[in-house]
Amino acid sequence: MAFALLVALQLATASAAAFAATAEDADALAQRVAKREPAAIAQLLEQARAGDAEAELRVAWLYYQGQIVERNFALALEWLRKAAARGQPQAMNLIGHLYQEGLGVPQDYGQARLWYRQAAEAGLAAAANNLGWLYFKGYGSGKSPALAKEWFERAADKELPAALYNLGYLYAGGIGVVRNPQHALELYRQAADRAYAPALRAIGWQYQTGQGVARDYAEAKNWYEKAAARGELEAVALLGQLYQQGLGVPRDLDAARAHYEQAAAGGDPVGQLFLGWLYQQGLGVAQSYTTALEWYRKSAEQGNATAQNDIGYLYNEGLGVPRDYKQAFAWYLKAAGQDEPTALFNVGYMYEEGRSVARNLDEAFRYYQKAAERGNQEARRIIGKAVR
Repeated sequence: MAFALLVALQLATASAAAFAATAEDADALAQRVAKREPAAIAQLLEQARAGDAEAELRVAWLYYQGQIVERNFALALEWLRKAAARGQPQAMNLIGHLYQEGLGVPQDYGQARLWYRQAAEAGLAAAANNLGWLYFKGYGSGKSPALAKEWFERAADKELPAALYNLGYLYAGGIGVVRNPQHALELYRQAADRAYAPALRAIGWQYQTGQGVARDYAEAKNWYEKAAARGELEAVALLGQLYQQGLGVPRDLDAARAHYEQAAAGGDPVGQLFLGWLYQQGLGVAQSYTTALEWYRKSAEQGNATAQNDIGYLYNEGLGVPRDYKQAFAWYLKAAGQDEPTALFNVGYMYEEGRSVARNLDEAFRYYQKAAERGNQEARRIIGKAVR
């Protein structure tokens, strides 16, 4: 049994970024009110009550943000519905976001999908990207990389940076498409040209791992630093990884820990994961499985599949916790649901050995096969022996 040592980059949802223009309008309005211009808000409300869709959207955004009035998602939704009924696509998109996140309404991915689709069909690139993200994650429907690609492409055709990045992610991993790291890099560069920080970090990852380009740790560091300068915390964590492993820089565990702590303190799940690894292995810190587990849990709670698998490993081995195969299997299964290669292998192993589940060689083989398809070398070895 093993804990995972690699972490994949994450897709980006444009839900929050989709409303930048509206946010700028609202911020400008807030500044005017702060300058003792209450007539500005009165005028906006008058326009909204008269049925001006743009004004209705701005009022909704104020309630959503809680900038001038107390935050109230229910009132935001009320005004958004008015604007959406007049065909305002950003309002439709934001309604989808409220349903996706369960803000002011019960969480409902089906409703989120319907509203995103309406906004996307009305031509809003951000909504197309958000719809692709739902299909990729399988929220509100089964996972469909093909549909995710279709909607990402619609948004990317309009040069939405998040969609360019997401489409690149699919090509980098061969998810629903023939793997093409060179094309992924092209898409990442297009997004990076539009100052999209996750794309800057993704280009660094391509250089670090030698995907679509010659491996170059100095270039990786350069791109990570560009992304980190824009507040991209995963890039901060990946800079720490370079220092931990001495890739393109002298090995420096103190520098690695400092980067991980910075990213983790900001809530980045990759930084939390990497910090957990330091404590599990006792690298530059006193070994502590308990502390490792704490950081893994923070990362896992944000959906990081590698951290979920590593929690399973600690329970399986009884490190920092009493050995508990049932808990181990539950965490492995959760990570395997996100196609984490090591977790897929571990679930297969649990079925083969009958640990906490009835022994089932067919299920074991199925999970080994999925792990092998995702690049797990031990699973490939087992599959190879089985089919000889």
